[in-house]
Amino acid sequence: MPMPEIEEVDTTGGVPEEEVPEEEAVEPGSDADLERFFLKVKCTKEEALTAKHLQWGWKEMGKEDGAALAFVIRNNPVCITLDLFVNEIYEEAGALVGLALKDNVKLKSLDLQQSHIGVEGGRAIAEALQANTKLTNLDLGDNGVARQGCEALAAMLGKNTTLARLDVSKNVGVQGDDEAKGLLSAAAAKRKAPLNLIMNDEPGQRWSVDGFVDVVEWTR
Repeated sequence: MPMPEIEEVDTTGGVPEEEVPEEEAVEPGSDADLERFFLKVKCTKEEALTAKHLQWGWKEMGKEDGAALAFVIRNNPVCITLDLFVNEIYEEAGALVGLALKDNVKLKSLDLQQSHIGVEGGRAIAEALQANTKLTNLDLGDNGVARQGCEALAAMLGKNTTLARLDVSKNVGVQGDDEAKGLLSAAAAKRKAPLNLIMNDEPGQRWSVDGFVDVVEWTR
């Protein structure tokens, strides 16, 4: 007895595959872009611009969210704590965050742990903190800031007198590199204001612009 033919299932809703419309790109920082961003972080524009504490860790942000983050940092006049940990925004968005910090006059704590801002993001934030006199706590753990980022941060510490805590643990280019750590330690030692400088070497996966190192492979 011959086998029956298998009927193909149409998953395009009747529209030929090549005609399925793609999601339209929006201009970074535009009203449509901000609307998209606020839906992602599950808050309204008004809430984002009036909250004193923004807990935005683990929000699945990406490089496309840099302009919206910069908008919030520039336009929220009361926020003192911004948590962005474990949001892989990468270098370009990290640089936009750094540029926005130049215009911020209130933020005291910024957590960018595992944001993958790289050297360019680290440099932009370091440059901003040569002018920003409010931020006291900065977490840059696991961002791949590398030696070049350390150099920029060390230069910043020579001018900034308000930062009280800086965490650069688990950064490729810093972890296990005594010379890179020495740059930051020497700059911290010269400051008149005390600094809690944290440079812990921690095991496990770390990010760099060239990919992950010490990759953790999960087994069942």
